Amino acid sequence: MKAVTCGRKKHCSKVIHRPGVCYCAVLSVLRKMSETKMHVSVEQRIVIKFLKKEGCKPSGICSRLKRQYGKKTLANVSGYEWCSAFKKRRETVENEPHERRPRTSITVMNSDGVDALIREKRRITVRELSGILNISDGNVKTIIKQHLQYSKVCARWIPLLLTDEHKSTWVQVAQSLLSRYEQEGDIFWILS
Repeated sequence: MKAVTCGRKKHCSKVIHRPGVCYCAVLSVLRKMSETKMHVSVEQRIVIKFLKKEGCKPSGICSRLKRQYGKKTLANVSGYEWCSAFKKRRETVENEPHERRPRTSITVMNSDGVDALIREKRRITVRELSGILNISDGNVKTIIKQHLQYSKVCARWIPLLLTDEHKSTWVQVAQSLLSRYEQEGDIFWILS
């Protein structure tokens, strides 16, 4: 195979071994894709695919990735697996669709479930909620404290912030007790 110069870009004079395949083309594609905020691992898979088509060995590819990406580099095992996949004529760089557990149990559905169970039984424990909803204790605590903003008072879960309805109820109760005290005097304390 004879060596040729790039010619795609005026500023590029790199010598390439395969006509039509140049680092400039790949870099321009990567720049355009990086504007769309692509995940670093997908970007690295594109580079792996390109270098594999260029004929680079997997060890060389992994070392070049480490020099370029530093701490964000794919693990060597992943690099070798992707090299093997591209050698077997795989074309896509995205992960195959698959069904598995979601990465987190903190979803709107679980949050609504926790809220409904707490409203139904105020003295329910985190462990009971965890068992009913089949999610971890830590995720249940996160839902309760951060998402629902409940706090535990006298072994009952109550909203951390009072709603306007709660505030008006408290005002009405306080006013009725005050009026009873004004009518009955000190006898109010004895009878209550």
